[in-house]
Amino acid sequence: MKPADPRFRILYAAFAFFEVITFGGLIYGWGSLVYILKDEGLYMELCATDVDNTNSTVVVNQVNSSVENVALTTDTSNSTRSIYATGSTETRSPAPINEEETKSCDVRDARLNLVFTIGSAMFCVGCFVMGQINYKFGTRVTRITASILFIIGALMIAFTSIEVPWLIFPGLSLIGGAGITFLMTNMQISVLFPSMGSVVVGIFCGGFDASTGTQLLVKLVYDDGVSRQTSYIVLAVVHLLTLVSTFFFLPKDFIKKPRGGLAVTAQEETEKEVELRLANIKSSDLEVEDVKPSLMSQMLTPTYFLHVYWLSVLQLRFYFLLGSLNTMLENMLDSKDEVSRYTNETSYILMCGLFTSPLAGTFYALQNRFFAKSLSPLRRNLMPTVLPLGLTTVLGILMSSVILIERASVIYAVFICLLFFRSFLYTMGAGLLNAIFPSEYFGIMYGIMFIVSGAVSMLQYGLFAWAEAAGFFQVNIFLLILMFTTFCHPLYQWRASRKAEKALSF
Repeated sequence: MKPADPRFRILYAAFAFFEVITFGGLIYGWGSLVYILKDEGLYMELCATDVDNTNSTVVVNQVNSSVENVALTTDTSNSTRSIYATGSTETRSPAPINEEETKSCDVRDARLNLVFTIGSAMFCVGCFVMGQINYKFGTRVTRITASILFIIGALMIAFTSIEVPWLIFPGLSLIGGAGITFLMTNMQISVLFPSMGSVVVGIFCGGFDASTGTQLLVKLVYDDGVSRQTSYIVLAVVHLLTLVSTFFFLPKDFIKKPRGGLAVTAQEETEKEVELRLANIKSSDLEVEDVKPSLMSQMLTPTYFLHVYWLSVLQLRFYFLLGSLNTMLENMLDSKDEVSRYTNETSYILMCGLFTSPLAGTFYALQNRFFAKSLSPLRRNLMPTVLPLGLTTVLGILMSSVILIERASVIYAVFICLLFFRSFLYTMGAGLLNAIFPSEYFGIMYGIMFIVSGAVSMLQYGLFAWAEAAGFFQVNIFLLILMFTTFCHPLYQWRASRKAEKALSF
């Protein structure tokens, strides 16, 4: 079978979808994983220390007058307390830390939030590094590297324990950075679907969204008695299936994007230069159909700069909500069972990204058809992005507004807004780059965009600290205001498209 043969494009797309939905976005299933880690008692010794520091006096009824001293000791191995009456032969049996104390353990929550903060940042760093490898060495080397890193990361999570809790840090980082590589390298398959490329991108992004279901499955079998270690060892073994596509389906280098097929006449070239000049946009801002522009010329365009800013701010909002979800549920709900149920239902809802992301891709495709007859090539390329980009910001603002109502009754509304917001965010994040810039540059431009957004996402740890000190309301207000600034991206594309079209209408 010839790699990247268009006759087998359905098979390639189906296998790529399997890879992405199974391994791509496991980091986004953090809500399910952190529930397991808390249930297993990871970092519970921090809670015991926190409780001892904040409750230095323990009142015990003195039944025996010979009791002179009361000592409080904490058994960190099983998270239980034992109260011993010294000077007496009577010893009280260990009593477990009650649920309220474990729920309100800010020190443990801060440590686990740090795990997710570093993991999500390294997820972006990994995307950048893999983009560089992809650009220099091609698809095959990139995927082999990602497979090795993913398996190592999965095994680290498998062997994370109370004795070696630090393994969760590199483990989550590795499965995140390696996982997105499979979305990045499979995105080029959309080139084999000329009229449905944006829909294919949406389907892959939907699979990436729905990969939270893998973490949910780990949680569900954990509730049924299967250990986290067993689940992640199985996941590492199953990951070897990605080598099938690496060696038999995808090319060693890239699936190249067609240049367009129609020769560009001298008159058309002159008209394009005139409209770009009148629109105050360099001719290097968009790809000329018969000459591939340089990578640097593409990265220095206002469109790329604004796209990076847009994704960075919106992703910060998304990451903060995802990282604080477990704490938010614990604050809103009354019992551990309710937290578990809502955690599961969150994953079920987010798995519906399997349907909403293709919807976002279809919406983008319809915009392309609507503006296909524009006089200006610039307008034909940029104008279809305006409404999807603006709608993504609106969805984020709506989600940020609803979450200000800190009550259990709004949880489902927040989840549904999050579902559509994330689908449009990552579909447009990849879709705009895939549609406007050369496919050879997609990996590195996508990676650079994520390294910047990853640096911005590190701010979430400061936001977590702010929320612990002053409550989530103030932080959510700040993020709501910040999100309004992302309207600059679609507004700029609209203005540039309008000027270019107006220049050719006279």
